[in-house]
Amino acid sequence: NFKNTDALITNNKNIILATTNADCVILLIYDPIKNVIANVHSGWKGTVQRIAEVAINKMIEQYNCNPKDIICCICPSIRKCHFEVETPVKEIFEVNFKNTGKIKEIIEYNGKKANNTGKLVDKWLIDTVLINKIMLKNCGLLEENIIDSGICSVCNSNKIHSCRVEGKENYGLNSAIIEMV
Repeated sequence: NFKNTDALITNNKNIILATTNADCVILLIYDPIKNVIANVHSGWKGTVQRIAEVAINKMIEQYNCNPKDIICCICPSIRKCHFEVETPVKEIFEVNFKNTGKIKEIIEYNGKKANNTGKLVDKWLIDTVLINKIMLKNCGLLEENIIDSGICSVCNSNKIHSCRVEGKENYGLNSAIIEMV
């Protein structure tokens, strides 16, 4: 059990790499040529810190992986349709990802809505899955090797856990595991 760890990488067989989430993006990564796996938890802060890039670069540096061989599966997570934030968080994404050329796809205005104190504020929808896909492609992964489940944890909260639906106090966790045998 590694607390405060958002990415695990190994080339050892029979080692299970597991992460948990309740809305965050989980990336299961495999290089079938070098036999290296990674399990990456990319919450919104991890996405801003570019943890997907960090993990891929570690696979390249430490295990001599070729990005064109790497396969990444994007697990169920909150999607743009429900990842609503206020202006300060939107600005963090805007500053960090304006150079992608896809900022209009990443960030969408969602109108004025009441915040938790009842005050009307601007709300924005953010596509952290798209950001992770862009980062993976920029690291050299082939588009056909990025496999997205397409499942929103909020839209499917009757099947999988969602912190946004279940509440910050009592939410359950989903587990994502990867292993080489």
